[in-house]
Amino acid sequence: RWVNMNLNKKQREELKQKFGGYCAYCGCELGSKWHADHIEAVKRDLKWTDRGLTTTGTMEKPHLDVIENMNPSCAPCNINKGSLPLEAFREKIKNYEQSLVKFHNIFNHAVRFGLVEFTNKPVVFFFETWRGDSVKHPTR
Repeated sequence: RWVNMNLNKKQREELKQKFGGYCAYCGCELGSKWHADHIEAVKRDLKWTDRGLTTTGTMEKPHLDVIENMNPSCAPCNINKGSLPLEAFREKIKNYEQSLVKFHNIFNHAVRFGLVEFTNKPVVFFFETWRGDSVKHPTR
């Protein structure tokens, strides 16, 4: 995930505009710093060096390192998705609620005071509702 195929400036702009300049996953507006996410991971080999964990550049699935297998993504979504398939990423987000309840006292306090409510809504990615128009974000 640290190195993407070398997109030229035109390809990078085309990818950014794939969903109107918004993150394919959460729908936030992409600024100048955004990631080209591989929808299906290319799975690069990693190694430990004196600089920490780094990629060797070798891919298990180099045939997936193509623009057709990429989505524009904000950094938080790309980092959270990692090399997960889309359905596993969806499940991970769905489980955030359990993590918040289990590990965050401030969140639990907000729940007790009625400041936060669980909606039990399905996790819907922005690209799944994109109609190609100027609608910024689907109604959640």
